[in-house]
This record gives sequence, C-alpha cells and structure tokens, in this order.
Amino acid sequence: MINNLPISEEILRKRQAIPVLIAKLSYVDQNMSLHYMRLWGEKKETITSLYEQLLSEIRKF
Repeated sequence: MINNLPISEEILRKRQAIPVLIAKLSYVDQNMSLHYMRLWGEKKETITSLYEQLLSEIRKF
C-alpha cells in the first residue's frame, strides 16, 4: 500500500481499469465503447462515475 499518494489507491485502480473495460465493451457493443472512449478522452465524467457506468454496461452482456 502506498500512503503518500495525492490520489487514493481506489481511484488509481479504477483509472487503470477503464481502458480495459472500454476494450472489453468494444467486443460486444462498438458504438457504446466509442461513446465511453469519448467521455474518457474528453474528461466529461469523473473516474468513479465512468468506471461504474462501464461496469453496468458490461454486465448487460
């Protein structure tokens, strides 16, 4: 565990997982994965919100 980070480890794990989740989503719904890629790239959602939305989308399949 790293205690001196200015960002929580949970946020860092979610940030690391987002590109992987977008890639997984792209295999089942390319249009939706593009939507999330744009949200991610344009920083229109918080990391936690985007992470949770992606998990919700993937669970549909």
